[in-house]
Amino acid sequence: MRLTKHTDFALRILVYSAMETGERLLSVQEVTDAFEVPRTHVMKIVQKLGQLGYLQTFRGKGGGFRLGMQPEDINLGDVVKAMESSITLVECEEIACSDCSACQLKDIMNQAMDAFFNVLAQYSLADALDKKNGLLIQLHAGRENISLS
Repeated sequence: MRLTKHTDFALRILVYSAMETGERLLSVQEVTDAFEVPRTHVMKIVQKLGQLGYLQTFRGKGGGFRLGMQPEDINLGDVVKAMESSITLVECEEIACSDCSACQLKDIMNQAMDAFFNVLAQYSLADALDKKNGLLIQLHAGRENISLS
């Protein structure tokens, strides 16, 4: 399974937002510059994350956004499910796929998808920021140079 760039950026924006302590608002431009992605993509993602309650967004001059929930209350599985528009591993309804009642591929792939989300459901955004693993320190050090390769 491969997540869409939209979901990848959403997770990274949440991590970036969680790194900001205090009341300072982040700007779309700041995140655009940090991740080197188009401004329109960041705007759409921030808007959706705001609608979902993961971010607090503020419009107008001096506006911006910040984390809308505590990192430990943001479940990574829920974020991925909310951001992915379609999560299908096998398209058995495609015309190229024969209607074979003996084929269990779709069921097997659905089990794999369930296992994927069961693992993600065990982690929060706080887990992604675990200082023991150095992620937070690495991101702070590279904050000016974060890339999405």
